[in-house]
Amino acid sequence: MKRRNFLKTVGGGTAASLTAGAGLLASSGSAAASTVSISAENPATVSNDRGDISQVSADPQFEVQWKNLDDAVAKVFYLIEASVDGGPFVPLFRGTPWLPADVENNSYVKAKSGTTGVYKLKHPHSTVLNQDSRFSDGSGPDESANPLVIADGDGKPAYSTATWSNYGPGDYSSYYETGNSMGTASEAESFLVDDEGLVLQNNYPDINAGYYGAASDTTPFDNDADGTETSTDVTLRYSFELLRPNRSWAESRSGLGGGATKEELAAEIPGIEASDIVDNHSEIVMNGEDGQAQFANPDSVSYAEMRSNYDSHVGLILTTASFQVTANNEPADSGVTGQSNANSE
Repeated sequence: MKRRNFLKTVGGGTAASLTAGAGLLASSGSAAASTVSISAENPATVSNDRGDISQVSADPQFEVQWKNLDDAVAKVFYLIEASVDGGPFVPLFRGTPWLPADVENNSYVKAKSGTTGVYKLKHPHSTVLNQDSRFSDGSGPDESANPLVIADGDGKPAYSTATWSNYGPGDYSSYYETGNSMGTASEAESFLVDDEGLVLQNNYPDINAGYYGAASDTTPFDNDADGTETSTDVTLRYSFELLRPNRSWAESRSGLGGGATKEELAAEIPGIEASDIVDNHSEIVMNGEDGQAQFANPDSVSYAEMRSNYDSHVGLILTTASFQVTANNEPADSGVTGQSNANSE
């Protein structure tokens, strides 16, 4: 029977949080699920004497589903970007989790590979990431994953002035804008010379996760007008790509070695056929098949190509969620109280 494509769906929530001053945290979350939709609610208003916001973060939670594709899915690519106060979208995080052979369903993740499957985070993003044993394997730095910082005092890393000569892609455009190669967090440490240079904030070197750094500093959120409230818009953009299994994944999941044929590999993995497996890097499912958009480089679809074709390819999903951050600059006041304790004799 010919495999058919079916409209993909996304559902979930985004927990946004912000910090003002020392130790003051306000947060909110939502879990509205609908077709190709991730929602976000406004965090609580932050009030202080100066109207300052020191950090804005998000800890997404989502579910991606697919059904009756012509190619099996073994990997889900996702990109999370942020736009602050109407500015351009800036990448925050790039993830490429491999799926299990058949199905995995535990208290943190539900994941299933194949032509019909799912990738669901049952807890916020950082909580799921922290289940990775590499955060506590003793090899250092053994730090914990945190919510994704959208804005903080350091602001967006200066990628445009970084020296890339000894690292991955040779230029700013390839690394940061096109998304063809994020590189790894541990490699990014090589930028530092005597602890000086490009510093990726809130990075996850233990798991080589693709954290780009904050999208902005906190200036757009600060409210200098005494006795007033101001709100700043934040929009998160989520892009997903469904990818086919490659030979390395099939060998790992089947337990067979490099000498096995694709037919032998597929026979050991439920829902996988030999024709699904590619030799090198994973490729987008159904490239140019059944009226779907066709990409010249299906194993490295750029961010721009994803945005331009998400409505014409079943393997691409794009959605946005927006919220407002409100800073209350408390009114100034002064006065005096006490006793004069006047007396006369």
